[in-house]
Amino acid sequence: MPGTRPPLTRALSPWTYLLRNPRRIGPVFAIQALVTCLLVLIITPTNAFEATARANIRPLEVFTIVRPRVRKGFTDELLALLDANPQQSARVEAKMLWLRMPMIVGEGVAPMIALPETFWAQFLQKVGSRLIDGAMPEPGSDGAVLHEAVVRARGLKIGDQFGKLVDPQDAAPGRFTLVGVLGGEARIGLADHAYASEPLFVLARVPPFQVIYAKEGGKTASDEYLRAAKHAERLGEEEAAFDVIDVTYMEGRIASMLANLPLIIGFITFSVGIVVALVISLLNVIAFQVRVDEFGLYLALGHQRWRLVRKLAIETAVVAIAAWAVGLALGLGGVALYRSLWLDPRGILMSVVDMRPLLFSLCVPVLSTLTGAVALGRRLQRMDPVAVIQRRGAE
Repeated sequence: MPGTRPPLTRALSPWTYLLRNPRRIGPVFAIQALVTCLLVLIITPTNAFEATARANIRPLEVFTIVRPRVRKGFTDELLALLDANPQQSARVEAKMLWLRMPMIVGEGVAPMIALPETFWAQFLQKVGSRLIDGAMPEPGSDGAVLHEAVVRARGLKIGDQFGKLVDPQDAAPGRFTLVGVLGGEARIGLADHAYASEPLFVLARVPPFQVIYAKEGGKTASDEYLRAAKHAERLGEEEAAFDVIDVTYMEGRIASMLANLPLIIGFITFSVGIVVALVISLLNVIAFQVRVDEFGLYLALGHQRWRLVRKLAIETAVVAIAAWAVGLALGLGGVALYRSLWLDPRGILMSVVDMRPLLFSLCVPVLSTLTGAVALGRRLQRMDPVAVIQRRGAE
């Protein structure tokens, strides 16, 4: 019939072999799918480090923190230099405290800021937080409000106390009582500045900060002014007079903390990819033994070796890509389940869809296809079709 492919042409189609021999390709498919799934399960949770850390620094998109470096506190001269900032909208004295925060491996810290009571409402409005449970602290008390993720991660409830005087392992000095829970994207807690500044209390040792609010649309220019002003010669200091803690500074800290993570992930992925590629090549060679007669006949009929190698390469590639897609779907499902059952209750953020495992896991089908095609091509190159036909005749 017109348009119908000749039987021999259909036999050379990679799809013919794949559809007719599911049991032969099954082991290769399963191994590659499971390895892809494993890589997704291993690599994806590592983005929790950055995701959680970035959630903790999100408030710095609204304000900037300045702390003295070489002096004990802020002198009038230093405050005058800050107030000369043309983009400054407001400046508030504060203290920054840090709380233990469980991470996917080890622990990190979450911020809690001590502000004067008169600035609480303005601060929460600017960072996009709101009180969702409990109450705000009483002025002058040890009360504190924390973000719901921090409360959940640390297993706290309203009325519980925290701080280094309660738990020596905690990062926050002193003692605080949880009186309220905050909601919103900004993971930040709030305490009373008067309580944190009592002269005879340990919190008085915490260095003072200045919270700088920029004018509308002037945050970038304000931060640039502060970074330049800290080296002002008129202060008479050899070193920078103060540190500027903004988004750029904290992103640099995060990048420094995670600097070696890509090396570890790359090593794991490359090692797994090489091992899997060798295993797949071995399985393909073993499977090829069953098809020796088939390819011997093709060669005897005059088919070129390159065409047969292409057929084998396509078969290997189709199996590898299909296995990668199935393994990727299984891995994403496992990661989503892991996040909902284990990470979310601990306040740890993680993105289920991550381009890194997707790209790294592509090493598996690419390496297995290349090594499999090369191994089978060399085997086919040494094949003697006459010997194959003679052996079949002898049988």
